[in-house]
Amino acid sequence: MESSRPDPLTVLLVDDEELLVRSCARILEQEGYTVLTALRGRDALDLLRRHTPDIVLMDLMLPDMSGMDLLRETRELAPGALVVMITGFATVDSSIEAIKAGAYDYIPKPFTATQLQILVGRAANQVRLARDNERLRGELRDRYSLENVIGVSEPMQRVFELVLRVASTDANVLISGESGTGKELIARSIHQNSARADRPFVAVNCAAFPEHLLESELFGHEKGAFTGATTERRGLMAAASGGTFFLDEIGEMNLDLQAKLLRVLQERRVRRVGGEEEVPIDIRVIAATNLDPERAVQDGILRQDLYFRLNVVPIRLPPLRERREDIPLLAQHFLRKYAERYQRDGELPLRLSADAQRALLSYSWPGNVRELQNLMERVVSLSLPGAEITAADLPEDFNPGGARRVAPSATVDITRPFHESKEEAIEAFERAYLEALLLRFDGNISQAAREAGIDRKTIHRLLNKYGLRLRFERSVVIPDERAAGGT
Repeated sequence: MESSRPDPLTVLLVDDEELLVRSCARILEQEGYTVLTALRGRDALDLLRRHTPDIVLMDLMLPDMSGMDLLRETRELAPGALVVMITGFATVDSSIEAIKAGAYDYIPKPFTATQLQILVGRAANQVRLARDNERLRGELRDRYSLENVIGVSEPMQRVFELVLRVASTDANVLISGESGTGKELIARSIHQNSARADRPFVAVNCAAFPEHLLESELFGHEKGAFTGATTERRGLMAAASGGTFFLDEIGEMNLDLQAKLLRVLQERRVRRVGGEEEVPIDIRVIAATNLDPERAVQDGILRQDLYFRLNVVPIRLPPLRERREDIPLLAQHFLRKYAERYQRDGELPLRLSADAQRALLSYSWPGNVRELQNLMERVVSLSLPGAEITAADLPEDFNPGGARRVAPSATVDITRPFHESKEEAIEAFERAYLEALLLRFDGNISQAAREAGIDRKTIHRLLNKYGLRLRFERSVVIPDERAAGGT
């Protein structure tokens, strides 16, 4: 029986403090990682040439080269590796410089075993997510060729299987699903996997045209057929001949035009508006609706005979709330897509924090995948490179009760530049939130971190940033050779 345990990840540790390296290696090996170690930068480069680590922890201060130089070399030799900088000189400038140069994150000395486990665990999740995305894209290309459709959930796997089975035929397909579920993407996937893939794919949204214009769009018209018809025009159904014709929102078509469409589908011939001659067409028809098709027939919105003609193979797309396991993959896909669109793909990737993922998973998604896509575009547009997206960065709908959000301040100084006022407001919020959080849990950082949905490292960083002191600390610090008098 095969184990479902994920493949072990390889971590490369680079630091000239042998005691620290041994301590970290022991902790990470107990967590199931394969650990490589080096005490010098040149030794690390040799290991990078012979191995492919998933995560690299390196000190900013090495005896034979700078950590920044090693970081740049690592980006060349192992571009897929996530790099975490270890520093005993945790200045803001050095950390920002490392992040800009491609580091995933940094951890200041001295740090606790828990801090190390959390940080490396988060990096490991990022690596595994990237692997899953690549594996999924490979499966979609090799097995499904549904490059623009993402889904590992059982409902979507059933859809993929049905798409593959029906694509090789010329059967009419009726796709139903709520708005934003990706009906046109599925229609295009059917076309791309069919024998008509090198022929036209023509899509028409029936809701986008007034009733009096939709008929001429579909069938074409003769010159002078109606006011404004100054030239002869071939219809879109004729333009799609040899390929696939996609009729979106078929329920928005009036009943008279539905009758004419039914005749075209039966006869495979189309007559232009104002014309007498019938032109043969060779098309595969895929229709879609955001209505329940059977209910639409009962309510007299969709002709029953047209429904039977279109519904040879029905495909129902599940709403996003019924395929929640796809949400993290979709979110990462759209983050990457918009980073590339806005030419930010060379920067450190954005990532979703645990509390942000929980917020996305608990949301009802009335707008489905389209709403998630729009949200991720907004996140990319407003976020700094390499930022961790938290629940507080999401709209109010994702934060019931507003517990994570800062209320607008009546004392905001609008006479100062925007970024200065923003930084001041952020600092005031961080300090007040941290003080209240630690007071609530009597200084217990572990409990505070769990409640806030952040890791202990973040709390320690904020404590140092604002000069706050705890009455006690329950964690065990990894031995720091320099602090113990080492050189």
